[in-house]
Amino acid sequence: MSIPLMMGVAYAVVAALLLNLNLNSPWRREIKLAAIIVVTTLYVFTYQGTQELRGWAFHQAPPNPFKLHWAIVEEPDKANNTDGAIYILAQPLSEHGALLQRPRLYRLPFSPDLAEEIDAALEEMQDGKPLEGRLSYKSAEPDSLDEAQKRDGDNSPPVLSNDENRLKLDFKELPIPDLPPKSAM
Repeated sequence: MSIPLMMGVAYAVVAALLLNLNLNSPWRREIKLAAIIVVTTLYVFTYQGTQELRGWAFHQAPPNPFKLHWAIVEEPDKANNTDGAIYILAQPLSEHGALLQRPRLYRLPFSPDLAEEIDAALEEMQDGKPLEGRLSYKSAEPDSLDEAQKRDGDNSPPVLSNDENRLKLDFKELPIPDLPPKSAM
């Protein structure tokens, strides 16, 4: 059994116990009803709150700009019937290049162009360059769509639900931040 399912069963048992105890108690009906509503609401909010704690990648684009820590390209596999994905370990940056939050794992749909950009960025990172990334959308021209269909076949999966837009990653080297001058004591 998965952890979210076990949590759901545990909260259902707690709610059933609360309902059973409330039916036989001398408390006022409004207090009993309020306790039941609070437990039910707690269940819903707990389930929503634990979605980010499960350790799975977000199915959304990373923030702009971000510091690239690492990436993994999972190519489509017809034998296992997987669509492929690109996982990016990224950390949001401020306008001045300061790190804002902890690194998070983001999942992007696979596309050959994105995979090439990620591979080039990983090569630069292996040379010791910290990289800043920005995600943008470029409109695809009909010629490039025809080329993609010739390269990937007629049933090539679209990158987004709208075929006119495609994801594009731009990477540049992060500048070394200026440190304050040392003060003499």
